[in-house]
Amino acid sequence: MISVFHPISPAECSPYLTPDFDPITAAFEDAALAPFGVQPGTFELLELQVCQSRANPRHLSATQNHPLILFSTALDATRLFYNAIAQQLASTGYTVVTVDHPYDASIVTFPDNSTILAVNISTEAQILLDLDTRVKDVSFVLDELSKPSTAAKLIPGLSCALDVSHVGIIGHSLGGATAATAMLRDPRFIAGINLDGSFWGDVIEKGLDKPFLMFAHEGKIDSTWEAIWPNLKSWKRELMLAGSQHNTFTDLPDIVDVLGIGGSLPPEATDMLGTIDGARGFKIITTYVEAFFDLVLKGKESALLDKPSEDFPEVTFTSP
Repeated sequence: MISVFHPISPAECSPYLTPDFDPITAAFEDAALAPFGVQPGTFELLELQVCQSRANPRHLSATQNHPLILFSTALDATRLFYNAIAQQLASTGYTVVTVDHPYDASIVTFPDNSTILAVNISTEAQILLDLDTRVKDVSFVLDELSKPSTAAKLIPGLSCALDVSHVGIIGHSLGGATAATAMLRDPRFIAGINLDGSFWGDVIEKGLDKPFLMFAHEGKIDSTWEAIWPNLKSWKRELMLAGSQHNTFTDLPDIVDVLGIGGSLPPEATDMLGTIDGARGFKIITTYVEAFFDLVLKGKESALLDKPSEDFPEVTFTSP
């Protein structure tokens, strides 16, 4: 299953109702997050204020072919926990497609209401097999999006086929490894971002000759990041976000803020979400993600990617 986010003006996406949380998926995620204070009915009714566009809305035409970016999620997660991030990025002039990987995602609900739940993927062999499937998934999505009939169904009003020859890819956790391996295997992926995920497979030794950004939670120590760094032969940056934890790189911290339950969360929730304010973390992450893709896919230079910024003192530049 996928969700497609196409550029629209800020007035059309504020507030943004998460339309893809169907009742079955919403109830499933309500129950999964109940220990953290989420009440029944939360995700089916949730509204998030996003799309604070930093682009000129006059340049965001519904019929224009905007650069394409694919988003691969964490293991045992759902693409719907990245709706706000994807929509914010789309509002700045990109077509963003988030991807669920069946049997890997926490739950996938199809149009006929049939569902597939995640299987146990925990050993190295299972993860490598899953990674291979994920990479095939994202390449398959590109194949399908290259068909004008498919693109027209997904994006009403699109007057031209999507350009799938120069595509960006971003992933969180295992999705970050998916991004790197997809770039290695499929030449259509020309730039990528790993949000706080370990690398797996042959990409660590083979490396990449394409631009790649790595964004870590505070205090992250990962031997795979150290191993791949010298094998990244093109533009590369490694950033770290103060006050963050692994799931800061999802919509969940912002959702916690919207629900007003931050002060009542158990300690283990802070271990997952970090201490940085949800809205602040969201702004920082989306700003740097946008700057990277603007550089690679639109040719827009940004000093933000070259040195620390007074506007974002929470971000440090690191390297192994």
